[in-house]
Formats: sequence, structure tokens, C-alpha cells
Amino acid sequence: MKKPLKVSKFLKTGALSPLLAHARQLATTDQQVIALLPAPLQPHCHVLSLRDGVLVLAADSPVWASRLRFHAPKLVKQLSGSKTVTVRTVRVRVNPPEKSATSAVRRHPNKRQGPQRISALQEAAETVSDARLKSALLRLSRR
Repeated sequence: MKKPLKVSKFLKTGALSPLLAHARQLATTDQQVIALLPAPLQPHCHVLSLRDGVLVLAADSPVWASRLRFHAPKLVKQLSGSKTVTVRTVRVRVNPPEKSATSAVRRHPNKRQGPQRISALQEAAETVSDARLKSALLRLSRR
């Protein structure tokens, strides 16, 4: 019976080791790039890839992408001066952050009516002369 391989050994010497090394390099480059950016821009940008001297950065929105493009020439100079990364050009892509599943589901605004809404509906029902509209407003206030 064959002995199972440990995951750590498989990642160090297996087929996934080059992929893991590349991911670590991108994480290091991402940290370097973020450190070089102005503070307002830092949380809105991250490194997507680095290949053949082309650094591809992602920005949260078109506004942040244009600000990042403005800083791109300075970023190339600073990264080239560090001697750890070889960058000739910077490309910027707009890549909005993923929304969590709970924020994507919209809640119906009338599901939970506060006491102020209930009293406002009841007051409106009292001032209306149309009987059908009055009963509809009262039914709505009871939901």
C-alpha cells in the first residue's frame, strides 16, 4: 500500500511548485507596488500579473484606474530602481471588487416597518376621504 503524500511536500517538489513560486512572487510585487503608491490609492489597487516586463494592475473603478495611470511612469522608475522587479510598462485594468452574497441580496424596504412608518400610514388613512384607499392604507400599516 502506498503511503499518502504530504501536501507540503507536494507543493515544494510537485507539479504545483512553479505555480506556488509565481504566486509568491506576485504577492511580493503587490506589496512593493502598494508601498510605492500614494495612501488614498493603496486600498483600491492590486497587481494582476507581471510578465515580460509588463506589470498589469487592477483598480476598483475607472476613477481609480485613471489616477493609477497618472502614477504609472513614476512607478516604473521606482520599481526599476529597486532591482528586484524588471518593469518596462504598466497597464491598468478596471476590476471591481466582488460583492459578497449577502450584500447582493436586496432586502425589501417594507419588510420591517418601524413605528414611525406605521403611524404615518395610519395618520394618512385618517385624512383620506376615499373608503377604499383608507382601508388599503390601514391594511398596509398592519403588515
